[in-house]
Amino acid sequence: MVTTPRPIIDSVVRSVCGRGVDQLALLAGGGMNETYRAELGGAITVVVRIARQPTPWFVDEAQLMTRAREVGVPTAEVLGLVHRDHEGELLSFSVQQFLPGRSLAELVRERTAVDLERLIVDAGEIMAKVHSVGADDGLGIRHDLRRPEADELTRIAGIVGRTLDPTAAEIVERAAEFLRREISTRPTPPFSLAQGDFLPKNLLVHQGSVAGVIDWEFAGPAAPASDLARWEVSAGARFNDRLDLVRRGYARVADPEAAAAGLIPAFAIDWMLELLAWKNPATPAQFRRCVELMARYTDC
Repeated sequence: MVTTPRPIIDSVVRSVCGRGVDQLALLAGGGMNETYRAELGGAITVVVRIARQPTPWFVDEAQLMTRAREVGVPTAEVLGLVHRDHEGELLSFSVQQFLPGRSLAELVRERTAVDLERLIVDAGEIMAKVHSVGADDGLGIRHDLRRPEADELTRIAGIVGRTLDPTAAEIVERAAEFLRREISTRPTPPFSLAQGDFLPKNLLVHQGSVAGVIDWEFAGPAAPASDLARWEVSAGARFNDRLDLVRRGYARVADPEAAAAGLIPAFAIDWMLELLAWKNPATPAQFRRCVELMARYTDC
């Protein structure tokens, strides 16, 4: 990954915070962007996220994080957005409040089953709060169900067949047909704000509670079922099959059945087809997980 020169980061942080960086550490799990923890001295710590995109980045994200925080979702305050040209490339900086804690995904081997269940239920409550924010088509990334294209499906089925076996490829094709039928027959559901990547890796646990939701880059208007489906597909070991606990926490705020609207299978298949088509291939375990869920959803 290309890294931004330290003097540029120092200059941006100084312009936002009024002081330079004493220590800078690259944070893992920054997704498509560079993400740093910056120590400014005087016990002040901030997070610096840097994107390389052709247009200014993080603008919608900052507004959506603010809206979520207003309804009780624990998100960082965005202290400043800065956009700089560097050697003909646009760099977008988001300087954010540092939220202490470790990701729920990191803690999976350290917490008891009872403790994990409690944290998952609490996460479900937070997800419902996110979905209580009204959709704004002018902000964020809109998440619609996508009709599978024939050529792309042939490519995906070929990859799955070579990675697993021909039967798995057939399940993928049946799942795609299921998704086409859902798109053709179901009315468009009401949209709200969806976080877009509401997963244990993006939930910070501090002092025994879920104290932060990070990485709002993919947030935007969507059916609430899209966040629920992504959890079921990608939450990871000890989380994937506990959507029941997410729903239990969700019910503290809103009706999880109404939120799902019968659309979790469609959104899950849509997301799995995207995963299986990535240029950086999924692991064999991820392939098996996707095929297992597709078979479950389509009764194959």
